[in-house]
Order: sequence, then C-alpha cells, then structure tokens
Amino acid sequence: MEDFKIIKIPEQTEEEEQQQEPILKRREPEDDYTPPKKRYIFLIILLILSIVAVIVIKIISTYDDYEEIKTWERVDAGESTYSSFQGNVLKYSGDGIFYTSYDGSLIWNYTYDMTNPAIDTCGSYIIAYDKKGSEVDIFSTKGFVNQISTNIPVVDARVAAQGTVALLLQENNTSYIQMYDKAGTLLVSGEIHPENRGFPVSMALSSDATKLLLSIINVNGGDITSELVFYDFTDKGKEEVDNIVATYTYIGTLIPKIEFVSKDKAIAFADKKIIVFNNNLRATVAKEINVSEEMKSIFYNDTHFGYVCEKAVEDGTVVNQLNVYNLYGLKTTTKEITESYTEISLMDNSEILISDGNTITICNLQGFEKFKYTFDEKIYSVIPGVTSRRYYLIEESKTAEIGLK
Repeated sequence: MEDFKIIKIPEQTEEEEQQQEPILKRREPEDDYTPPKKRYIFLIILLILSIVAVIVIKIISTYDDYEEIKTWERVDAGESTYSSFQGNVLKYSGDGIFYTSYDGSLIWNYTYDMTNPAIDTCGSYIIAYDKKGSEVDIFSTKGFVNQISTNIPVVDARVAAQGTVALLLQENNTSYIQMYDKAGTLLVSGEIHPENRGFPVSMALSSDATKLLLSIINVNGGDITSELVFYDFTDKGKEEVDNIVATYTYIGTLIPKIEFVSKDKAIAFADKKIIVFNNNLRATVAKEINVSEEMKSIFYNDTHFGYVCEKAVEDGTVVNQLNVYNLYGLKTTTKEITESYTEISLMDNSEILISDGNTITICNLQGFEKFKYTFDEKIYSVIPGVTSRRYYLIEESKTAEIGLK
C-alpha cells in the first residue's frame, strides 16, 4: 500500500469564496433583556393577595386552648394591683410598690403606708400617691427618685415623661394646682375657688408637661355645668391670662374623666358624649361622639378608645354593646357582649380584654373573638407577649407565660 504525503493544501480562489453561501451564526441573547411588564404586574398582584390572606387568617384565627411555656411561683397579697411597665411587671398595694421581671426577679421595691394608693406612669417614670393623703413618691425604671409631701390632701396626680408631677389638691372647698420637677422644685402654683369656677374633678397632663387639662363642675340652681380648661405653659401660653388657652362649657353634662393620649391629643369622657381634641395651641375640637345610651364603662390606650353601653336587641333582650374608635373618632368595632364581666380594657397591643376574674376573653379590633378560656385560678392581669400568641398571666399563686393553641 502506498503512503500518502501532504505536499500542499489546495487553496480556494477569490471567485470560489464569493460563490460559497455565507455561514449563519447563532445570535446570543442580549444582557439587558427584560421580561414583559405583565409578569411584574402578576407578581405584584400575587404578593398583595398573599399579604391580604395572611392578614385575614390572623384576624379570624381563634384559639380555645393554651400551653404553659414557663411558670414562676409567686406569693403576693391578695389586694395587690398589677400592670405592665417598660417590659416588666409593676405591683402595688397599700404597703408598697414592687418592680419585677416576669420571672419574679426583683428589680426594685419601696415600702410606704397608704390607705388608698394609686399610680400614674409616663415614659420611664412612675408616681405612687395616696388619694386624700399627703404623700407622692416618684420612681423611674431604676428605682426611687424623690418624695413630695403636701399639707393639703391630694385628689389627683399625674406624671410626665421627664418626671414632672402635677398635683390636684383640695381643702375647704378650695382647689390647688401645683407642678413640681422630679427634684421637688415647685414650678407652677394656682388656686381655683368654687364661687369663680367650681370644683375640679379630673386632671390630665401632657407627656411633655407643657399642657394641663382640668374638668371642672359647677352647680348653679340645681343645674350641672362642666367646663374643660386647657392650660399651656409654653412661651405662647404665657401670653394668655393665667396660661389659659381654651375653655369649653357643657351645660347639663358631667365630665368625670379626661386624658392625654398619643401625640398629646386630649379626650374627654362625658356622661352622654366623648370629645376628641386636636393637639394645637387652642385645643380645637376634632370630633364629638354623642352616645344616646348610658356608658357603663370606658377604656382607652394610645391608639383607640371606647365604651360599653346597654342596648335592646330585636327580641327585646337587653345586652351589653362594646364600641371602639380610633383617635380620629372613627368607629372600628361594634360587638355584643353576652357574658358577664368585671373588667374591659384595651391592652398595649390594642386587643380587647374582657374578664370576670376567671374567664378571659380576648378580641381583636375587628370584633372577632381570638381566645376564650375559664381558668381555675383568679387572673389579676393579662399582658401581651412578644408574639401575637404569647401572653403573660398574673394568677393568684404564679406568673405564667402561655402560648395559644
């Protein structure tokens, strides 16, 4: 067999190259290719529907049982009152005040002797005072700060976020308003005589201590008149006579409760109406809610407020009706309450707590019943936990962290 030898590779002439068909190359996709807009719209709609579904499921979810996650044994006096404060538990009675963690570990305590103790909190400050007494004690989350002693009985007391204290004192039909800083220095002092204005029955202090609100009752010829008086202690308020920037008079109306809530908006709870005020110099009225039925109880927190009244249903049965509003005065909840209760409140997470001591019912702001259970022990307080299904129960003999299921 003969071997092949490559001597020279044949080359194409120019004429042959021109006669050949061009080779087609595959076109690579460009880097900046974008999917159609319809795909983005579909993904956005899908995301919105998923969020709505999660919210709806959370609103309508109900739980009829619970599990104890942690428990801490506790020995307390039966007359103690409990509340949550800055992530811990505040307990007070006529013998003293205790600030503890949920597991019962003592942060600080202070002993006193009070016949009718009451407290007020704002920011990181607490005051404990004896109604009709002469002692007002100031505390922070770190413990005792100062004590204010008065020669005139204390009717009401309020504390601001920086520790400023406002006192309403009464003696011999004359009322006195005094304000102190946390060091005990007198800042404001005034008198209210019944022949001039009437008798103050309630007081509210703004969180920055620049605004003070009084509800004053006057009785002339058997007719009751309530007056709301707004004081302003800023430079603009000092330009007004006695620092009074606004007054509102309500004939035939009793206003036993007033309060400053979130962003220092004032709310007044009267016997037949609720008035919400704007947070401006003249405290203009933002909303008046007229209530035809008698209000059996009121409640509020920094985002909502409400009341319970009796109402007849179609078959003539009289039931309790719960009504909740936001701070714009818009109703968010109307719900019939068939069970008996001793307490209705808005918790810090804006859920509604209905309790008779042993049976606890928790509802959301949409009126759906989230949890209902009858406990063997008396429940003194229910405090929301870190998640929507966690709560702390202050019971007679223990504190329990529970999870709904």
